[in-house]
Amino acid sequence: MSLMVKFQKRHTDGAGKAADAEKRSGPGRAVRSLPASGIARNQAMAKIDAELAADLAGLKAIKSIKQKEAEKQSHLVPKYMPVVQTLKTSGSSHPLLGQILVWLFDIKDIPGAMDLASYCLDHDVPMPERFKRDLPTFLSGTVLEWAEAEQEAGRTPEPYLTDMMDMSQDWDLPDPIRAGFYRVKGLMAMEKEDYSAAVAALETAMEYGAKVKTALFQAEKKLESQADKA
Repeated sequence: MSLMVKFQKRHTDGAGKAADAEKRSGPGRAVRSLPASGIARNQAMAKIDAELAADLAGLKAIKSIKQKEAEKQSHLVPKYMPVVQTLKTSGSSHPLLGQILVWLFDIKDIPGAMDLASYCLDHDVPMPERFKRDLPTFLSGTVLEWAEAEQEAGRTPEPYLTDMMDMSQDWDLPDPIRAGFYRVKGLMAMEKEDYSAAVAALETAMEYGAKVKTALFQAEKKLESQADKA
């Protein structure tokens, strides 16, 4: 069983905010599911592509980031989720999936985003054309940014931080992303007073270039103190 399949099985029960939003959207707002095959499906997909282009243009015209996020959460993600589910069922790699993945991260639906991310990785779904980063770099960088914010706010980014670290083991990522993963892991271990794990994580973070010398020194001192008391 592949890592992606294991991940999907682990998170099958969590539908995420996007599914809840879809239920709230009400009749007439969501894009209907696609026909099974043939000309009708192609025509329906062409219409959806045109609607997506119009919606992207509408978002671009909105200056407020907060208003953009509200539009994505209340309208756009629920609108396209039925099509996302149909595309996933058919094994499609249509670019719409990559766009919805980005929006799910934008609205902080991390369970929904991670579930769709695993599908996109397995099916080579492309990132939207305006993105310069490839899918693995986008995913790891975005999850790291979110995890750092969660840790700083006193919330846990688990299990998604560990999931992403596991998923990305064999990816060719920029060192700052690897450094960030281990830095957050080390700081979380410090908060739990697991100083052995903290030292190990912070040492690895430093190897990748993270500036964690002070935190590592503190973790080492705490670990020595524990050993003296034992």
